[in-house]
Amino acid sequence: METKMIERVSRKVIKPSSSTPQSHRRYILSSFDQMMSPFYASCAFYYTNPGHRNISSIAQKLQNSLSNALTHYYPFAGRLVENNYIDCNDQGVEFVEARIHCPINDVLNSKSTYVVDLIFPRMASPNEDCLVAFQVSYFECGGVAIALCISHKIADGSTLYTFMNNLATSTRLSSQVPTPLLLSDSIFPCGNDIVPRPLNPTENCVSKTFTFPASKIEELKSKAIELGISKPTRTEVISAFLFQCANNCGKFRPSAMLTAINLRPLLGLPQNAVGNMFSSYFCIIEDERMEFPAILGELRKEKLKFQTLPKEKLFFASQMQELGECLMENNQGCRSEPEVYFCSSAVGFPRQNTDFGLGKPVWMFTFLPEPKNSIFLFDSPGGEIEALVIFEEEKMSAFQNNQLLLSFTSVKHKSKL
Repeated sequence: METKMIERVSRKVIKPSSSTPQSHRRYILSSFDQMMSPFYASCAFYYTNPGHRNISSIAQKLQNSLSNALTHYYPFAGRLVENNYIDCNDQGVEFVEARIHCPINDVLNSKSTYVVDLIFPRMASPNEDCLVAFQVSYFECGGVAIALCISHKIADGSTLYTFMNNLATSTRLSSQVPTPLLLSDSIFPCGNDIVPRPLNPTENCVSKTFTFPASKIEELKSKAIELGISKPTRTEVISAFLFQCANNCGKFRPSAMLTAINLRPLLGLPQNAVGNMFSSYFCIIEDERMEFPAILGELRKEKLKFQTLPKEKLFFASQMQELGECLMENNQGCRSEPEVYFCSSAVGFPRQNTDFGLGKPVWMFTFLPEPKNSIFLFDSPGGEIEALVIFEEEKMSAFQNNQLLLSFTSVKHKSKL
């Protein structure tokens, strides 16, 4: 089926436009980087290209900009060595061009992620050592998709979107990519024998994307304000609302919500600081009658407490250890294991301005092979927010039929993992 839908017309390796100095050859991983599982985080941007701009010219400019950018982001062109460092040997990143044999609207209107996944180079990459890969996909109608896959060993969501946005600006304006701050292990030193955190098995899991229209988000915010929450954000109300809906699927059991947080503002670092600079805080819910405004209040309280922690307590592993201890204490005497959910938000990241010279994207899609009970939030054009939810099939069946959830959302893409 793939060969009928897609034709990959070229594959090349893009190397830095100038050699990396020998003094920069070894880029030491931070303890955060070491802890990350070695999978690709992926994002894609779709453009209808109504002005019928010269696509081949833009693709060539993108390759030139990427080559120049890699002189500053030189670890991206290197190779990982034993979960300790990157050998910055300028071996380069993959760049694939492909033709998709359907109009772009077939993908935008699809209810399955199969066609969506075809635009990611991870589907084609034969080189598992490559840390970064691009794919430019051309649709029959003249539309374009530009996708990036990047190893989670060297980048979190902030790095991914900042890099892509800067690269787009450089391609459009023929300008230089801003020089990033390469942290290496200067904040969180490289450790000995740190084992990457395993991903929970995703067998029998499905992912679905639920879309919250702007009007429904405002409705949720208004309800939270009525119940005493001051200035709730879009991310806060949606994450708490989804937590409530997840807790109401089947028989209730105590549950915890881990919420990812960008550490850059807390540590006084710029947004273009490269690496994995995130952690999480958590709250535990033991009352099945608790509605989302009260859950939001608990999440906000835990976030404020997290922001006062000393640096050594910010480490993700420290939070996971504390969560485990709290769950064991709260679960004494209970027969069933508590549910643990993970929520990460890219709302507010510079995704919608990612213009390579094709105008602003009409849609963005992110693929993250994360474990079950994961929720990812992304903003979309028009003020919408999309929630990518990963649950086991049985739980998803109950979740997607939750009448409260359906009154605020619609389902877009779905896929079995």
